[in-house]
Order: sequence, then structure tokens, then C-alpha cells
Amino acid sequence: MIAGRSTRMEILELLRRRGRSSAETIAGDLGVTPNAVRQHLTNLERDGLVVSQPERAGRGRPSLLFVLTERADAVFPKRYGQLATMVLQEVQEMGGPEALDEVFARVAARHAEAIERDFEGLEFDERMRRVVAWIGRAGTLVEQSEGPEEVRVTIHNCPFRNTALKFPQVCTITPQLISRLTGAAVSQSDSIHRRDPYCSFVVQRPTDA
Repeated sequence: MIAGRSTRMEILELLRRRGRSSAETIAGDLGVTPNAVRQHLTNLERDGLVVSQPERAGRGRPSLLFVLTERADAVFPKRYGQLATMVLQEVQEMGGPEALDEVFARVAARHAEAIERDFEGLEFDERMRRVVAWIGRAGTLVEQSEGPEEVRVTIHNCPFRNTALKFPQVCTITPQLISRLTGAAVSQSDSIHRRDPYCSFVVQRPTDA
């Protein structure tokens, strides 16, 4: 550990600043042994966070320089939620709550338009299966429970939780999307915005489903 932080993270940050560097140079900057750095670099390369590039300088064996991969970008802190909250606050101040309603209605419609062609000609149950699968592909922990007259869709880890706590309009995206893609009436039963542990939506089965 260096100053309470991991050598692994120090290496990644150094490569982010430098662009590329050798194990020996990294070791000198961090004050650790080249062997320790090489071990970390081996693990980072195995994890797909760095790649090595040979560089020949004169005669002899080429030296290895290490650079970050695109995958490494996910390691560094992100503040997408904070930015979204700031933008939505400005939208609300400029146009009021109605402007936010319009924004999220447009978001739901845009998502639906992108995939609704895949739903043409499908029965209700298959439509539900596909829309729940689509929601889950975004990294959301979602489950579907069947009833004789309704289907309940439960989302356990809303990726927009912090934003939704400030702007409940966020919670309208999912029911509008489900309704458009299934043609069914949708209501919200549980809501993280209301401090429930999860969000759940009740989808009414069409009478001929």
C-alpha cells in the first residue's frame, strides 16, 4: 500500500497520466521494486486493463511499455448520476415539472421505438418476456412473477436510484416503456422513491391474453 492506497490503483493512475510507461519507470515513480510492479502488471494484463507494447531502442531486446485499455476506464470514478441530477434540476427550473414529464416521456418513447419492431406479431406473454429481458440487459436485477390477471415486474437495483430519489419522474420511464411494448395497462406498486426497498410494476393482462 502507498499512502493508504493500493499499488495496483497507483499504477493505473500513473499510466492514465503518462499514456505509457515501462515497469522500471513505474517502479521508480512509486518507490517499489520492479519485480513488484511486474507482478501487478501481469495481473492487470490478465484482467484486460493494460496491454504491453514492445519498443526497440537501438540494439538488443526491445523493452516493454504498458498502456491502459478501454476497459480500464471503468476503474476510474464516474459521476454520471451527479451530472444527470444537475441537468434535470436546470430543466425543472426552466420549464417546471411539466418539462420533466415531457423529457421522460420522450426517453421512454425513444427506447420503445428502437426495439418495438422486434415485438410485432407477438402474443402478450412473449412480449412481456422480451421486455423484461431487455430491462435486465442493462445490468438491472429484474424478475417477473405471473398471476391469472396480472404480471408483476420487480426491479431490485435501480441504476438510477439516486436521481430517482430527487426526481420521481424517473420512475415513469419503465411503466411507459412496458405499456407501449405490450399494449397493456401498467401501474406502479412499490417505489424506491417512496423509500420502498425496490420498484415493482403491475401489468394487467389483456382479456384475450
